[in-house]
Amino acid sequence: NNMQTKKKQETQQDWKLDIGLDSKFAGNGKSWFPFFMGIIPLVGACTTLAVCTPSHLRIVVFRSVFFSAGGYIVTRCMLPGISVKIPASRRGCDLLKRPPREPIQANDKIIPESMGIVSGVVFVLVLVLTQATTTIKRYDLRLEYAAAMLCITFAVLLGFVDDFLDLEWKYKYALPPLMSMPLVAAYDGGTRIIPPRFCRVLLIENKDLEFNKLSKFGFFLHKFILKPLFHGAVDLSSGSLDLGLAYKIYMIALGVFCTNAINILAGVNGLEAGQVYVIACAIITMSAIELNRAAQWDIDYNVSGATKNHLFAVTLMLPFATTTLALLKDNWFPAKIFVGDTFTNYAGMSLAVVAILAHFPIMLMLLMLPQLVNFFLSIPQLFGLWPCPRHRLPSYDPQTGLLHASRLNDRNSSFVQTKLAHRLNLTLINFFLLVFGPMTEPALATSLLLFQLICCLIGLTLRFFLTGYIY
Repeated sequence: NNMQTKKKQETQQDWKLDIGLDSKFAGNGKSWFPFFMGIIPLVGACTTLAVCTPSHLRIVVFRSVFFSAGGYIVTRCMLPGISVKIPASRRGCDLLKRPPREPIQANDKIIPESMGIVSGVVFVLVLVLTQATTTIKRYDLRLEYAAAMLCITFAVLLGFVDDFLDLEWKYKYALPPLMSMPLVAAYDGGTRIIPPRFCRVLLIENKDLEFNKLSKFGFFLHKFILKPLFHGAVDLSSGSLDLGLAYKIYMIALGVFCTNAINILAGVNGLEAGQVYVIACAIITMSAIELNRAAQWDIDYNVSGATKNHLFAVTLMLPFATTTLALLKDNWFPAKIFVGDTFTNYAGMSLAVVAILAHFPIMLMLLMLPQLVNFFLSIPQLFGLWPCPRHRLPSYDPQTGLLHASRLNDRNSSFVQTKLAHRLNLTLINFFLLVFGPMTEPALATSLLLFQLICCLIGLTLRFFLTGYIY
């Protein structure tokens, strides 16, 4: 055994792991770039919040910022202590720092898994403190907080169970609907949506958008689907759709999508935590601007619904962003911990909860454009039209120290003798490696998160500058 270990160590010395460690994107203390890149989204969001928050809500927002900062500190303090207590059976091997066919021994599994449980618990505790101290009678958020905390707590617990039992994918699709049940039960908002202009013309025949006659498709949708099946309707006066019970189904579907979409765009150090961190900062920025707009409506028309919705979004996403940033610091390349399904479960559910209860589910889809692209790319493999190995990660080349787009036979020898052996794994990560060429792991993670940031900026631009052209 000692001879085998020594031989293996000599072999590993030939792997050019220092290429990634010497990258300016690596989080090993040699470069300031990861720190700068990490704080920019949150600083931008908090600056927007400081400028746009109405004066009568600043104490509530300031209190949430204070609790969120405490959540970051507590998470950072707890991670080292909890990670050393993780048993050897719950430790994993970093597959992107070794050749794809290299056998994995027990002593290779050294990185603690399921550490999303730490940030998840702290996040829920901060929400409890926020709810206990937010007492503005005009904006009663107790029902929203109760539903959100129950859903997120379910997600943390079921994700932790998934990490320890290593459930099959067919069971993972069944978990998010269970997590969404408290949200569906507590939701008391409307079920009406306004389609974009190019969709509304399919519901009506008048090209001048005077909604006085349904098109054939609109009549079919109203008469045979929405009204009899879901107690909904197509509104002739505005061209909007009342989805009725279908909206509740959509809420569950959104929870399923968000949790699994984050889970399948993963495997690169820092990518799971990084993508939701960027989305959370974009939501804070959007809600801060909307709070400023809604305050004027409160003054002019005494309407507090929009203010309540976006105040809820801000106070939910602030602690989510800070606890995720604390987790991201140790999960960035070279990873000291793995976040596990616990994190992807509650992170996806948190995004679904805030989008539904604050009434911007379509906007969430714009912010999650990379996850949508990855999902559509993955459809052939996810639904059995194309073979799907257990790991669709990029392949590490020990001679160059770079990652390459992976193929079906890279990690699974069962494909070697088939015609499918050299087909690519269909993921956004592999697409980036094909377009931009092989790169180090931290450079790949940075590229994907930059793409996420650009998509969020495009989504915010569409919402605040081009909405009139779309709707």
